[in-house]
Amino acid sequence: MNTGADYQGTLNYIFAHWPLYGFTYGGSILCLVFMGISAERGWYGYIPLTLALVIVLLYLLLANTWAAHLQFDRNGLRPHLVLFEMARLRPSDHLVYIDLGLRRRPLGLSHYLTTGHITVIDIYNPQTTPDPALARWRSRVKHASPDPRLTWQVGSINLLPLPDHSIATVIVCQITSELWQHGDRVALLGEVERILTAEGRLLFAENIRTQTTWLTHGPMALAVPTLAYWHNLLQEAGFIATREQTLGGLVRCFAASKKSARQVQQLAFNLDLGQ
Repeated sequence: MNTGADYQGTLNYIFAHWPLYGFTYGGSILCLVFMGISAERGWYGYIPLTLALVIVLLYLLLANTWAAHLQFDRNGLRPHLVLFEMARLRPSDHLVYIDLGLRRRPLGLSHYLTTGHITVIDIYNPQTTPDPALARWRSRVKHASPDPRLTWQVGSINLLPLPDHSIATVIVCQITSELWQHGDRVALLGEVERILTAEGRLLFAENIRTQTTWLTHGPMALAVPTLAYWHNLLQEAGFIATREQTLGGLVRCFAASKKSARQVQQLAFNLDLGQ
């Protein structure tokens, strides 16, 4: 067993978020030093409070690392493979994978194909995805070896390099949340809707705010969108979720289809009545 490969996702996550880990570790050390000073000077009332702070910091650090292991390691939740299975894709299918240059997941999916093909479109842009952790993660990614099952392309949230109604399946796995603006998320899914055929499917996965998220992320869980938000986003972009599955209380997987013309007209009629 290649232990390094098994935990490569976690290692990449820690490297990408090293300021958070450095702050937490450094804060814990400072608290321990303060406890020693308090004991020496007789400030005994500060010791239990400082010890509680150390426990909370270390707990959040370990819980966040465990959540990263579940989401990004190959023996974790593997939402990209769950999406593949939800849609019952075949080894001969052709699909598009929207990526941010991290490559690991489409490479993993390619192993399930024989005569099929994945077009991977990198939509990374530091203006629309400004998280410095993402940039640090990308810096660790190695170039992929040539593979006839994979094609690497560059696109943007406003223009995916494919014609209208040209593809049957698009996978967007934990990518949309990296776009900080709601309008950018709508634009990306609107482009996905454009390139999908009339019977095409969007396979979509994102983190959701649940009790598990609060336990693993602490106050940072406030930055994680709710399930209702993702439902509304899909609907706004022209999709209807036909199947859903929650993984580990952290990630929600959707299989979504394009709205038919009749459904769009009905939605517009309902909005008019609401006004």
